[in-house]
Amino acid sequence: MREALSKNLKRIIVFLTILGPGIITAFADNDAAGVATYSVAASKFGYAILTTLIPITIVLAITQEIGARLAVVTGKGMGDLVRERFGIRIAIPVFVVTFFVNMIVIVQNVSGVKSALALFRLDYRILLPLILGLLFIFIVKSSYKIIEKFFFLLIFFYGSYFLSAVLAKPDWGLTIKSLFIPTGKLNIDYIFTSIAVLGTTVTLWGQFFINSSIKDKKITTARLKYERLEVYIGSFLTDLFSLFMMVAVIATLFKNGIVIKDAAEAALAIKPFAGELAGIFFGYGLLIAGILGCIIVPLSTAYAFAEFFGYEGSLDTDFKKSRLFYSFFLLQIFLGVVIAFLPQISLFKITLVANFINGLILPVMFYFLFRFANDEELLGDYRNNAFQNVMLIGSAALISIGAIVATFGVFLKI
Repeated sequence: MREALSKNLKRIIVFLTILGPGIITAFADNDAAGVATYSVAASKFGYAILTTLIPITIVLAITQEIGARLAVVTGKGMGDLVRERFGIRIAIPVFVVTFFVNMIVIVQNVSGVKSALALFRLDYRILLPLILGLLFIFIVKSSYKIIEKFFFLLIFFYGSYFLSAVLAKPDWGLTIKSLFIPTGKLNIDYIFTSIAVLGTTVTLWGQFFINSSIKDKKITTARLKYERLEVYIGSFLTDLFSLFMMVAVIATLFKNGIVIKDAAEAALAIKPFAGELAGIFFGYGLLIAGILGCIIVPLSTAYAFAEFFGYEGSLDTDFKKSRLFYSFFLLQIFLGVVIAFLPQISLFKITLVANFINGLILPVMFYFLFRFANDEELLGDYRNNAFQNVMLIGSAALISIGAIVATFGVFLKI
């Protein structure tokens, strides 16, 4: 009995030491762009949109596990692998696409912080640049371990969405039923919105971030099974909180026939139906989600930039050694603030379109994952099994079909 307890205790300790990349990356998918997408989708389709969550969670778990396994076994980030295996001619366009897609997400996150500050009647013109400036200094001056702890602190506050959902008093029985049994009609708008929900959960930047953060954390193959477990736990937890966000909106706004355009509107509109406190919790969650996204998404692009073009890029190196890495990180935040301050531009209000585009390019990411995860030279005995390949190819095929149908449907106004 003592031996069994001692063995299990050792396993728990080992698991705690590797905790970080999987859970942080998964929760970062619930950034301000994610909160906005879930809120808009829930206000439009109610309980019917919940049916997408379990398939999306499975796709997230599979793709993040492959990304984590690649990083653990090869010790390289996604950008390194693309450049080495496909050459600079492929690496450059892949990076350009990654940069522009990520910039859309960054602007959404900056807009999310801006909207959250405005919700609490705080002057975003002063506080937004101040908060993001302090975050940049913190990232540059801190080590990976300290930054990781800060991320976990931010994740802790996602509990506000649970409280907001409870205060909204949803139909929990119908909620659970809707996760497994479709309750709505399948049409072009539903397919379009479902791909947007997928695109804000399973992200291009998420692959770069989990690869590079595992590389920074220096996780070895001896700890791979624990890292896999962490990825699966992270995938489950992040979509559990997506569920809380959605039911808070469904039980208040959808129930009363109110369709919104962004998460800030959700926080305001929830108050008359679920009380002031529910709206405050929802708005507070938006602020935290935006801050997390404002750090992690530009970091993922900075990692990609360093890897694609062979520069030093690590949170454990100082500014002098990783000058281009940190400068590129700062450049994205600066551009995000400038765009978010333009009164005539509000990417936060076209969140479904932005995240549909994210979903549209996922099959390209899946192609690279498939190639790398089946490369015997790269992974050896850690290659994909048949089930993983079927799931990866099947997901790419379904997303591609859905994206084509939704795109033509929107243009033809079906």
